[in-house]
Amino acid sequence: MLYNNLKIAFRSLWRKKTFSLLNILGLAIGVAASLLIFSVIRNEMSYDNYHEKKDRIFRVTTTIKSKSNGEVVTREPNVPNALPEAFRNDFPQFEQIASCWFIGQAQFYVPGKEEKRFKEYQGLAWADPGLFEMFDFTWLEGNGKELKNPNTVVITESVAKAFFGGHEEAIGKTIQLYSFRIPLKVVGVFKDLPGNTDLRLRICPSIITARKREPGLFSDWSGLNDHGLYVMLKEGVAPETMIKQFPAFVKKYYKEEQREPHNYSTLGLQSIENMHLDKNFRVPAGSAISIRELWSIGLIGIFLLLVACINFINLATAQSISRAKEIGVRKVLGSNRTQLVRQFLNETAVITFFSLVLGVMIAVAAIRPLGQLIGRELTFNHPSVIVFLLAIGVVVTLLAGFYPAVVLSGFNPVAAIKSKISTRTIGGISLRRGLVVVQFVIAQLLVIGTLVVVQQMKYFREKPMGFDKESTVLINLPSDSALATRYDYLKNRLASVKGVENVSLCLEGPSNNWGWQSDFYFDNSAEKQTFLATRMYGDSSYLETFQIGLVAGRKPFRSDTAAEVMVNETMVRKLGLSSPEAILGKTVALSNTGKIPVVGVFRDFNNRTLREEIKPMILFSGNYYEYAALQIRPEQMPATLPEVQKVFTEVYPTYMYDLTYMDERVGDYYKAEAITGLLFEVFAFLAVLISCLGLYGLVSFMAVQKTKEVGVRKVLGASVQNIVYLFSKEFTVLIGIAFLISAPLGYYFMQGWLEDFHYHINLGWDVFASAMVLSIGIAWITVGYKAVNAALANPVKSLRAE
Repeated sequence: MLYNNLKIAFRSLWRKKTFSLLNILGLAIGVAASLLIFSVIRNEMSYDNYHEKKDRIFRVTTTIKSKSNGEVVTREPNVPNALPEAFRNDFPQFEQIASCWFIGQAQFYVPGKEEKRFKEYQGLAWADPGLFEMFDFTWLEGNGKELKNPNTVVITESVAKAFFGGHEEAIGKTIQLYSFRIPLKVVGVFKDLPGNTDLRLRICPSIITARKREPGLFSDWSGLNDHGLYVMLKEGVAPETMIKQFPAFVKKYYKEEQREPHNYSTLGLQSIENMHLDKNFRVPAGSAISIRELWSIGLIGIFLLLVACINFINLATAQSISRAKEIGVRKVLGSNRTQLVRQFLNETAVITFFSLVLGVMIAVAAIRPLGQLIGRELTFNHPSVIVFLLAIGVVVTLLAGFYPAVVLSGFNPVAAIKSKISTRTIGGISLRRGLVVVQFVIAQLLVIGTLVVVQQMKYFREKPMGFDKESTVLINLPSDSALATRYDYLKNRLASVKGVENVSLCLEGPSNNWGWQSDFYFDNSAEKQTFLATRMYGDSSYLETFQIGLVAGRKPFRSDTAAEVMVNETMVRKLGLSSPEAILGKTVALSNTGKIPVVGVFRDFNNRTLREEIKPMILFSGNYYEYAALQIRPEQMPATLPEVQKVFTEVYPTYMYDLTYMDERVGDYYKAEAITGLLFEVFAFLAVLISCLGLYGLVSFMAVQKTKEVGVRKVLGASVQNIVYLFSKEFTVLIGIAFLISAPLGYYFMQGWLEDFHYHINLGWDVFASAMVLSIGIAWITVGYKAVNAALANPVKSLRAE
């Protein structure tokens, strides 16, 4: 029986090749898109869940709350430097406690006959040996236990290959951390970590090396720096039990000004499994897609499959008339409704099978380009992919095949044989109209979403941030104290290069994705302010170099120490002062500084990303710099940069030249949003494509059904435009109805997405008008092609058609 059903199904599909192809192609695209979306979601949710002890591993977080109302002032994934040792003493419930203090970027020397120099930009962290017992690492040589000794380091396989030619050659060799002139012996080499981890570790010197070098630094309870702490609970210990003990710990160890009733710190535990998707705290990997965006992408995958199923239902019910006599004969010969339903479900299953095969082929071909596009290591090498495909096969077969099967099997045999069955008698017209509306509601929602995301990303790129990012570059400076004495000499040499307008020594550019925030005392107040201020360091040329305007007062006089400071306009407003001039001559004092006079107020600029409002800021001068910032005439940039590199190499012949464009750095802050935008663009295009395939199929069927009608109209004088209008008017109305539904839905969802950003576009009528025009335009092109062909057909042949 099954063999006969399948044979009949194949014959039926082969007889109507065009409609079968459209159904298979539409479903295949939907399957491919949903499979790619599934791989993106699975990848995002798989971060660090491959560790065997993941259920017991947590990151310790710090939340600073306001003394006035208890609201969160800032959230940081870091802890004070002195905290790890106190945790070890006070909490035996932790099986492991391990520091992971990220360095940022650094240069390394590999001694030998030919000295090698390397620059590493990420994955550098002072680490405890317990980190490598807590997490799963695959060791090729040695292990992490030797990190209990000073001047030791473990590295990845790729670093070992770059530095020494291979992991076997690396073990026992020495590398030098140039910035600190520290020799480090390689005691272990581990396999490169997979892409789905937030612990992007590549080179890990022992943290005891840093402790011995700067012992006072590790007794500090005030700063957070980038000192991350990971803990592993003993079996049976609940994280909630530990969190309840943290307030007493804070009261015992933290300074008085870090506890209530001041702005106060609270500690928390963040599961390693949730770390990647928790937007409250930063992650080392950076561009994580939020939970809300993952839900949105998942819904898009469901919508694309739904649109493909709608195509199938539309085309199947549209063709039901042509199969009426077949159904009538089958019923007369004894077939019951259950047998007929099974037969049509078999046909749907055959289409679904071919669609799955084709969809998998498309997805396999597209997964690598998609992964490169969004910066992820996507793969189908997981058992859940097979389960997902089987689920799709079953769901699509039932969803796309059940209604047509019920409709077709319900024909009255006498009426069917006498050709008295029409789409009106079975209600097919109303159903298809409703499904076309649903299709275009989904397509227009995705188009609206795409347009909003694209416009928001354009807004990020083009919005003035209050400083010059287009013509400014940053050059990394050596942090070695002996080389730091030549900073001023370097600055003067660079300033003399033709094309260089200004040069400034600074800790960072004006906008960065991290913030060194501090509480402070203002003027003669005995209490700290209720808000934090962002600390930035730049010399007396900082404002000119980045084209930041001075509102009141003057720039600090040149000094090697922080003798004078400037503040921004937001600071003045937060302090409740009447004008910028009112703050001049007043003092600010931080936890590690005395009273420093305020001598100037500069214009506000976005010192963080555009997701956040402008923060109060204090700009210090003093010898605490990591970059030389250069403002270069844009038209002379190509000729000037080689001269800049030449000067830098002459001043620091042993230090690698490393230049960053300020505008590129700012653009990197929005990687997650850029990924979301790319996904919306790709899948919105696919939704429109699938919808158009369905329209094309319906119009093709209409052209066959209306062959005689078109012939009569042409004989009576109808023009090509009249015939095209005949075919397109109904779909235009349906798309208009879809727009009336999708527009308010699109506004609601995208307005919610935009509210995550402090600075964002305003949703105007142009976004919705563009979506409407685009939808109608594409539909007209799709419908018009087939309609023109029908209109140009010979009316004599049309009138002879049966």
